[in-house]
Amino acid sequence: MNKTILRKWLIILRAYSWPASLVPVVLGSVVAWRHGRFSWGDFCLTFPAALLVHSAANLANTYFDFKKGVDRRETADDRGLVDGLMTPRAMLLTALGLFAAGGGIGALLAFKNQVPALLGLGAAGFALAWFYTGTGFAYKYRTLGDAGIFFAFGPCIVSGTALIQTGAFLPEALWASIPVGLLITAILHANNMRDVKSDGAAGFETLAAALGPSRAHSFYYALIFAPYLFSFTFGSGWPPVFCALSVPLAVKLKARADKGEFSELVPETARLVAVFGLLLSAGLYIAA
Repeated sequence: MNKTILRKWLIILRAYSWPASLVPVVLGSVVAWRHGRFSWGDFCLTFPAALLVHSAANLANTYFDFKKGVDRRETADDRGLVDGLMTPRAMLLTALGLFAAGGGIGALLAFKNQVPALLGLGAAGFALAWFYTGTGFAYKYRTLGDAGIFFAFGPCIVSGTALIQTGAFLPEALWASIPVGLLITAILHANNMRDVKSDGAAGFETLAAALGPSRAHSFYYALIFAPYLFSFTFGSGWPPVFCALSVPLAVKLKARADKGEFSELVPETARLVAVFGLLLSAGLYIAA
């Protein structure tokens, strides 16, 4: 695969957002390890499953936004369809194929580890991904997108990963998912602050639009700084010490938001998810 083709696929799949699914897998695995259970084999299956489903959700979101007229060539930051990098039909079929592949791995893990609850969790995750912008409901445009993304990428992935490893729902996994879920929600919120005009032109309203510029900015600040407060709640000094190393990046994001630099804000918020999430995981690992 040459560099041009690779770059094309990274754009289509929105690879900058991948930390939103991969970091929760790492975090959930660390929580499971803290409870005395960890399998490298299960980790190596969970990692690609999360990536496949996340990529499928990205493609489905791109497809439905394009078909509904939200993404236009003149204004869209998501360039997969508006630049003709792929046809709409090919994108939809690819999304369905990736959903099937990720779901297949999830089903394998559920039966191999005898955790049928994982099937229900996976079904909930698929529903949150598909109905995000799909069908007439499209909860993203009913101001519910932020909540859906929080639950899908926070509790669902972190708790689901720990469930795969331990066979049980762990309260610590649910609690650990909150700070990372908030940061992942901040990626979406930054994206929606950027797209307020184009979404409005298509007749849709996200939470960012409903809040208005001032409160939308305040909500973004809460999403990126509240996780640092959560880092103090794990009964050890290591998580907050490690997480504090990412504070300069969060401060930089606030400055970008203040200036309205939303195109840079979205991928850089995803970078904060990666840095903070891995630092939190490291702090919990050392504190065990």
